[in-house]
Amino acid sequence: MGIRSGGVSRQERTPKQAVEGMKPRYVLLLAAALFLWWLGGHDLWSPDEPYYAEGAREMIVDGKWVVPHVNGVFTPDKPPLFFWLIAFFSLLFGEVTPWTARLPSALAALGTVALTMRLTRRLCGPRTAWVAGFVLATTYMFWDKARWSQTDSVLCLLIWVALSAFEAFRSGDVAGNRAGLLFWGAAALAVLDKGPPGIVLPLGIALVILATDGDLDRWWRFAPATGPVLFAAVLGVWAVSVQKWGPDGYSIWSAFQEHFLDRGLRGLHHKQPPWYFLKTLPLNLLPWTGLIPGALVLAWRRRRLAEARLPLVAAVFVVAIFSISPEKRELYALPAIPALAILVACLIAALVGWNESGADEEPFLDRRWLTVGQSFMGVLAIAAAGYYTVVARQGLEGIPFSHMWPLFAVAGLTGVATLALVWRGRLLWAALTPAIGSALICSIAAVAVYPALDQKKSARRFSQTIREATAESRAEGLPVLATGLGNLPEHFAFYSDGVYTTEANDLARLMRHLERPEAAFAVARREAVETIAASMTGDIFVVASTHLARRDVLLITNIERPGSLPYR
Repeated sequence: MGIRSGGVSRQERTPKQAVEGMKPRYVLLLAAALFLWWLGGHDLWSPDEPYYAEGAREMIVDGKWVVPHVNGVFTPDKPPLFFWLIAFFSLLFGEVTPWTARLPSALAALGTVALTMRLTRRLCGPRTAWVAGFVLATTYMFWDKARWSQTDSVLCLLIWVALSAFEAFRSGDVAGNRAGLLFWGAAALAVLDKGPPGIVLPLGIALVILATDGDLDRWWRFAPATGPVLFAAVLGVWAVSVQKWGPDGYSIWSAFQEHFLDRGLRGLHHKQPPWYFLKTLPLNLLPWTGLIPGALVLAWRRRRLAEARLPLVAAVFVVAIFSISPEKRELYALPAIPALAILVACLIAALVGWNESGADEEPFLDRRWLTVGQSFMGVLAIAAAGYYTVVARQGLEGIPFSHMWPLFAVAGLTGVATLALVWRGRLLWAALTPAIGSALICSIAAVAVYPALDQKKSARRFSQTIREATAESRAEGLPVLATGLGNLPEHFAFYSDGVYTTEANDLARLMRHLERPEAAFAVARREAVETIAASMTGDIFVVASTHLARRDVLLITNIERPGSLPYR
């Protein structure tokens, strides 16, 4: 089965083709600017960023690299790869910082943009390729996760490395054994990054594509023995290291059970209904949401073309798998975004008449799939600019209006420009303009808005108060208890440079701790403090308070100290 590469040799290029060949480089430069600009400009935020940063910091400090441990406690449900990446970059730059904690995600996202353009060039042609990269780099969720210290951007890259290797084999460009080894090697690293989804997603997508090709037997020419052996060897090295140097009682099977069986099949922390992504994806796919329906319709009509099936199957498979699972977060759909970017690029290419696929008869699609969608985006941008201008003047998350108005101005101008381009029939620019405006808005927000949100989202100041206030008590060997705080103790550990709190969700234990004769400290949700205050014989004093991760959090003690207030 051959698939047209859509390229020509360097000697055969015309000046116009040479300019087209430069556009992927411009897209990569744009993506690098979007992902790296002001990357460390604000603190690490809840719920995940301080968790991974603290785990990497502890690896560097104590030299225990095999199994992640956070707040001094080994974590059975998190594979180590992302912690290792943060630690590696932090060692290069001297310490774990917001910049080094987010750098793996940003570089992984940049790699995914490059892979997406390369794959789209093979499937569709060079002009569609740079559009696909542009769509991906400017999609809100992809941009956001590229600047977030979390495993999912790295997972997305590794899945698309595997799928690119599979497509190279499927198209006949690369031998099965070579491509299969790359597929299975990338999948093994993806498992070390995120667990079982790292193999379930690329393997499932590849098998479904071969089945729809009517060529499932071809799988047995895709490194059927050496690939799984490599996969097992990579994971086996880590498993043996865990047994030799890991903590006593640590079980990889228990980690698999909690991370995959309990979380994936029964749900743990993020149970959501099957239609969850229908609610969350429209916002996360901005500014391309208006083109998604037309892209899916065109992909379905082109489903008999071999080159059209991979992005369609990949997008549907990822969303379907996580829709079936009761455990859902919006970021779980991230590996589907490159596929959707390819589909949107194909829609734009078809409607502007590029026809790079070489097909004799392209399915007809009315231009209204673009004009109506982009008109909607234009009206939405103008309405959002007007609404948030009014809201921001009244106070929005404590951010000064002077920091916000440039965002609203860009949104309004983008909406007007989009509507004008639609009216004039400039389809390509009508498609691209909302993303250009969105890229400007994101860049301004990274500098002007996100740092201003630290006062509400960062645990830095509260953590430093914990460190200073509890120093004498900790020196005497007394623990600082943490009650009802979820993963906030990891925030405190990171920003206090290693002050570990001891989880104590048993309120009776918290009461006994505070009824000691010597000074004792605890960090607890306000609701827990209210519950024990009525039953305690002694007083409770509030040393500091904050609001983090939708919780009112108090640092409390049993003995009055300068600056503390009695709890009432």
